[in-house]
Amino acid sequence: MGRRVLGQGLAALLIAAGLQLGPITPAKQAAAATCTASTGPGIPAPASLPAGVSGFHAQWYGQSGYPTLCPGGRSTATVAYYNSGSLGWVSGKMGEVAYLGTWGPEPGQDQISPLGGNGLAGSVNTSWPSYNRIAIQPAAYVGPGQVSWFQFTIQAPLVPGTYRLYLRPLIEGATWLEDFGVFWLVTVLNPDGTPPAPPAAGLGYGLQSVNTPVGTFNAHVIKERLTDVTVRTLTATTTDCPSGCAAKPLDQYVSESGAYAAIHGTYFCPPDYAPCAGKVNSFDYAVWNSALGRWINGGSLVGMNSLLAFSGKTPRFYQRMNSYDRSPVTAAISNYPTLVLNGNVIDSSAEQSAGQMQRGTRGAIGTDGTYIYLVIVTSASVNETAYVMRSLGATSALNLDGGGSAAMWIGGGYKVGPGRQLPNAVVLTKP
Repeated sequence: MGRRVLGQGLAALLIAAGLQLGPITPAKQAAAATCTASTGPGIPAPASLPAGVSGFHAQWYGQSGYPTLCPGGRSTATVAYYNSGSLGWVSGKMGEVAYLGTWGPEPGQDQISPLGGNGLAGSVNTSWPSYNRIAIQPAAYVGPGQVSWFQFTIQAPLVPGTYRLYLRPLIEGATWLEDFGVFWLVTVLNPDGTPPAPPAAGLGYGLQSVNTPVGTFNAHVIKERLTDVTVRTLTATTTDCPSGCAAKPLDQYVSESGAYAAIHGTYFCPPDYAPCAGKVNSFDYAVWNSALGRWINGGSLVGMNSLLAFSGKTPRFYQRMNSYDRSPVTAAISNYPTLVLNGNVIDSSAEQSAGQMQRGTRGAIGTDGTYIYLVIVTSASVNETAYVMRSLGATSALNLDGGGSAAMWIGGGYKVGPGRQLPNAVVLTKP
C-alpha cells in the first residue's frame, strides 16, 4: 500500500455513503517539549472494488497515516471498509453488526494490544468497545456498496520502540470478513525526541523492512545456514486424508519434533470456509513426512504444482512436480506457485486466483544453496512476495499458505500467529 494522502474522491464517496467524517484528532504530546508527535500521510483506496458478493464481505478502502508519538501520547486512527457483500451491517444487532477485531501477527487474533483497549483484562483504556474489539461501525446501517469509516484511539506505550496493531473486520457473532493485512505501525520516540533503537534480531529471526523494485514490505524472516539446521516437513495425519483430517497448532509440531523454529505449510481447506464442508483440513499437495519417512498425498506428485525438497543439507527445487525424478528426500513440500527460480522472479499471474493477486499476509520458503529462509510478508500479493524473497537473497522460493493460517515460531514463542490449526508444517531442528 503506497503512502499518499487520501484523495478527495475517497472523502466524496464516504459522504455519498451517508457517513459523517469526523475530524482526525491531532496526536497528543505527553512527554517533554523536545519530543514532537506527528502522523504520516494517509493510504488511499484501491482502484477497483468487488461488489454484491453473496453474504457478508468487506473490502479495505483506505486509512490514515502511521503515527509517531511520544511515550504515553495518543492519536486517533481511521480506516475505511467498503461493504462488498450482499447483506447490510446493522449496528446493535448481534450477527449483523460490524466491528474491527485485533488480529495477527501482532497482537494475534482476539488478543490484548499494548496500544489500546477498554481498561479490562489488563488493557489500556482508550475507549475501545472491548479489549479485543478496536472499533464498531459508526453508522446505524451500512448497506451493500456503502463505506464505513471506523475511528479508534491509540496510546503509545511508555517504552520507546516500534509497535504494530493488526486488525480485521468481522460481523460479531457471525463471521470474520476478508483479511487484507491491515495494520498500524506506531513509532514511540525517546523522551528527548530521538528515534528509538532498532529492534534486535536474535536466534535467526528479524522483522525487516524489505526494499524491492515494486515497493517496500514488512517481513518476518528466519534465516539460517543449511549446515547448521535440519529441515523437516511434518503432517498431522499419518495417511492420505480426504476430509476430517488431523490438524494441530504450530507449537505442537515444534514440541513434538524438538524444533527451535517453524512455519505453517501448504494451502488447505480450513473448517471456517463454507466450501470446505466436505473436505475439512485436507490438502491437495504432496508433503514428505520426515518423521514417518513417507509421502503424504504422494499421488499429487504428478501434478503441475511446485516442489521444494531436501536431501540432508542439500535443497532441490522443481517448478513442476512432474519433473521430480523420485530421488531420495529427507524433507519436501509442494504448493503453488513458484516465486523465484534460478535467481529470477517468476510472474505466475496467469495461474493465480483473484485472492492471490490481492494484498494480504503471505508465507514463503526459499533457499540460496547456503541459507534457508522462512518468511511471512504482511500486506503483499503473491507476486510482490516473490520480489521480497529475491530481495532477501533467495534464488529459489515457494509460496506457502497465509492469511488466518499464517504462523511462525522461534526461540520459545510465536512471532506470528498462532493462527489456525495446521495439517502440515515446516520445522527446523539443530543438533
